[in-house]
Amino acid sequence: MIVALGLLVAMLVVGFGAPRYLSVTVAPGLHPRLALAAWTSSMTLVLAALIAAPVSMLTRPGRTTFGAAHMCLQRLREDGTLPWLPAAQVAATAALGGLALFVLVSVTRRLHARRASVHRLLLELDLLAHARTAHRGFAVLWVDADEPVCYSVGGARPTIIASGHIDRLPAAERAAVLDHEAAHLLGRHHALVALAEAAAAALPFIPLFARAPDAVRTLVEFSADNRAAQSNGADTVGAALLTVHDFAAGTPHSPPVAGLALSRDAVAARLCWLGACPGRDHRRWAAADYPLAVTVAAVPVVLSVASALCAAAIVCLRLSARA
Repeated sequence: MIVALGLLVAMLVVGFGAPRYLSVTVAPGLHPRLALAAWTSSMTLVLAALIAAPVSMLTRPGRTTFGAAHMCLQRLREDGTLPWLPAAQVAATAALGGLALFVLVSVTRRLHARRASVHRLLLELDLLAHARTAHRGFAVLWVDADEPVCYSVGGARPTIIASGHIDRLPAAERAAVLDHEAAHLLGRHHALVALAEAAAAALPFIPLFARAPDAVRTLVEFSADNRAAQSNGADTVGAALLTVHDFAAGTPHSPPVAGLALSRDAVAARLCWLGACPGRDHRRWAAADYPLAVTVAAVPVVLSVASALCAAAIVCLRLSARA
């Protein structure tokens, strides 16, 4: 129970506090990959803790790791100092186990529905496409549309879908737009967004998950821009953004540009990030982004678990001394 208590505290600290301290990783001078990995790692750790908490109730790993505290708790249970403890353990195990099962089923169903939707979309686009090419090893389907369209879909058949407006861009800008979508596919950004959306639907009352879809969707755009800028230059990517935005603005009654997030505010934000895009010297430190992101996500978990375990042990020993 002591380990489960620590995991529960960690879930609350990260689930409710992470949106605040993760903000330090979101800055134009930093690679967006750092913030994206930190958000994803935090969500993964909370979900893992949710599953591990009821499991630890059943397996009681603290018997070896926290022997003194476990024996103290066992004595309190046996001498009746805490008569409600066995019932509380059963209730907590059932509640946490039920919540974990609900989240697993909910996330699995939503991800399965998303895969089926993507499969149907690709079947329809295969029929509508008037041309098929390839870019960076990914299939590109060219479709007719009244407005600028360029987006990608991941999964078993990673594909880029683009309209003739994109094909009419200058060669450098067209390459930048397609590289942006290829970056989404290479980074498996669609899977990250799908996970964030599924977790938010299952746990909307936890701020980390409630805010994750918007945060992840924004960060994957910044990350894809950054990767496209490494191949084409930040100026070229910025020019492509402005050109496609002008295309969309000149299309009467056009809906939002699919896959490009080209509202006025979105363009301004992306140009700001491109202007402060980490240079090529940053690539020497690129390998440190992921370990740093995991550290940012894991340290609050470790500190929360350790603090909860120490507090539980102290309280238990004091109760035992009074008994």
